[in-house]
Amino acid sequence: MTDRRSGRGATPPPMPPRMSRSQPQLATAYAPGAMFTWEGGKGACIAAPVDGATIDLSARSTRRDQIFDSMTEFCQSWLARGMNISRTAPVYEVQLLDGCFYNQTRQGVAGVDIASDQFEFLRPERIGYVPGPLVYRCDNCEIVREYLSPGHQVADPLPTPCRAFNGERECRWRQLDVVYVHWSGGLEGLSPYRNMLDGQGELRKIPRCQCGTEDFRLIKQGNQFSRWRFRCTGCAAEREVYQTDPFTLSLLKPRMDGGVPHEWSEINMIPISYRASPVFYVQTARFIVYDADPDIVTIMAPTRHVDLTNRVAALHGFGGSDPSPQRIREQLEARNNAGMFGLYESMLRQADEARLSGGDAATYETMARSMLDAWYADGNVVRETQASPRLQQQILDRALYARRFDPIRSTVEHDALRRRKLIPSGQSADLAEAQTDLCAEHGDPVGEQAYAQRVSGELARAGIAEARLIRDLDMVEFSFGYTRVSAAPETVQKNKSMPVRLMGFPRLPNDRRPVYVIEQQNEAIYIRLDPQAVAEYLRLNGVMPGPPPAPRTIGGELIETYEDFGMFLRDFGVRDQASQVRSRDIASTVFLLLHSLSHHVMHGISRFSGLDLGSMSEAIFPADLAFLVHRRGMTEDLGNISSMWRDHNAAFLDYLVSRRELRCGSGTLCDHRGGACPACIMIPETSCIAGNQLLSRASLVGGRAPLWDGNASPLHGYFEVVHALSGAP
Repeated sequence: MTDRRSGRGATPPPMPPRMSRSQPQLATAYAPGAMFTWEGGKGACIAAPVDGATIDLSARSTRRDQIFDSMTEFCQSWLARGMNISRTAPVYEVQLLDGCFYNQTRQGVAGVDIASDQFEFLRPERIGYVPGPLVYRCDNCEIVREYLSPGHQVADPLPTPCRAFNGERECRWRQLDVVYVHWSGGLEGLSPYRNMLDGQGELRKIPRCQCGTEDFRLIKQGNQFSRWRFRCTGCAAEREVYQTDPFTLSLLKPRMDGGVPHEWSEINMIPISYRASPVFYVQTARFIVYDADPDIVTIMAPTRHVDLTNRVAALHGFGGSDPSPQRIREQLEARNNAGMFGLYESMLRQADEARLSGGDAATYETMARSMLDAWYADGNVVRETQASPRLQQQILDRALYARRFDPIRSTVEHDALRRRKLIPSGQSADLAEAQTDLCAEHGDPVGEQAYAQRVSGELARAGIAEARLIRDLDMVEFSFGYTRVSAAPETVQKNKSMPVRLMGFPRLPNDRRPVYVIEQQNEAIYIRLDPQAVAEYLRLNGVMPGPPPAPRTIGGELIETYEDFGMFLRDFGVRDQASQVRSRDIASTVFLLLHSLSHHVMHGISRFSGLDLGSMSEAIFPADLAFLVHRRGMTEDLGNISSMWRDHNAAFLDYLVSRRELRCGSGTLCDHRGGACPACIMIPETSCIAGNQLLSRASLVGGRAPLWDGNASPLHGYFEVVHALSGAP
């Protein structure tokens, strides 16, 4: 680094000290902007970014593109929901997105701009910290002292003599454990000095009372912040404990002066303990990695609506024909397999020449057909399909859907998972077949046959058509920003809705924003349900008249009729029947079933493997009637899931269908509130894809419908349906 004025090497800026924690902790609870205290509750600090282990994803462009794609869609959904807040005063887009996520030269969702050169991918191995808030209060004289920086405090230390004892005793200084926070992302110490705009519109903090005195006492009258007061030591004038948010003040005050109906309640920060959750909500995302399939990202682009329509239509039996040779070439090129087309083209040309000469063209046609069928199976080429108008409209509308619950995206991802992990030999193991490391009976033909019959029968009893163990599932979890006051784009303060601003992490020394990436490779269990049983489950619950005619699938019907769940499932979070806004349909009923069974499987794995519920997570593929339960720990994978299956598969399978295991200790109270609570099938919210919404034990064993369900009739449980179809007494 060179000093521009002297031309000599400049001293690099001092770096904050660093802490040691696990990677998941540093990426979430201790991410930059978080407040924390050391052991014993003394000494509050604010986490700060530092240079760390950079992750170069240039050679893994699909992984990089998936991260940016996830961030872009997250920001688009955040912006769309925030702009739909219902209130008298307008909402501005800059109130919802930090500058690193938003291009102010454009407006609306198009304004979301995740530029790759603004961010740095880091492995969360090192996070710095600085003392904060730098506001202190003497327990004796109640005087408050504020510092602008640690350097300021070093240069002007806290005074020792205490005014309460005329300087005869020392002050008992204590760091104030209350801060001002604002939903715009602002955080300040509990200062008595106000942020104000001067006559030129410049933001200033006035460090004194109107009488000229700089010192204030903080008078605590009880535990309620509304009763606390700052009192000037000179004129004894009192000030309420509140502060104006600098960002919101600069944005809204000029508009208020111009007659726009904004109120001071939008500008004022709120006091809160820095130990409280609303001080910091880290924003994270995770996805299954598809490094070998870059098309998984590009096919979602608006320019490829035709390809996406054809892919979905082919997957769900909408019918169609072989594409033209030109379209085959284009699809192979899009998947970086252009070299495969030459031989196919040669077979077609030789077949044409044989026909013209009266020779045998069938041999060449058969070879070309075999190549094309192999490309269909691998997903390198998809048939030209006859997509219905409803499917075509859904492909267009999905731009507004929450990414996490978009059935179109998930069905394409499931297809990639099937081709990369479920079909290739060695990538996964069919749990219904005896495997070397998964079956104690392996090597004994009689024992292997008995194992296969027992497991197949138990899986059928649970309505499971396919169960596989994936040995190495590549996952990425990353954190890219935070919010304050609320984890959602909207918060209610003073009985008014306020927009919450999504903030990027503070800048690194190179002026980029950090994105903390955790790459994992762990075991997973994949489960796909029996389509016949699901069709009967949907029929009995009044959402589908019967199974669709072949080759159409339930997934095709689900996609055609899907209505956006929303990023935060607001329609499914009602707490009483009177406020319900959603009725059961194919998508919600299938997701309810898969999600509930996924949690039930996680509880079973936890019981028989010893894994903590918080160390697992899930992926739901509703259109394919499938889900994935995977381990998400950062420690070395010791084969917890595979060893659980090898040692306890009989007990685990019996657990899945046991009604006793699907009862809740809360009894009718849990049933009345939707059939899911922490005492039964809920898991930690950080591990759940849906934040423990859209869950109910009734979807498995029958019972009262969830409160959001406009159809108040009881649900028929999936296990009950499977039992009835089996004809068992």
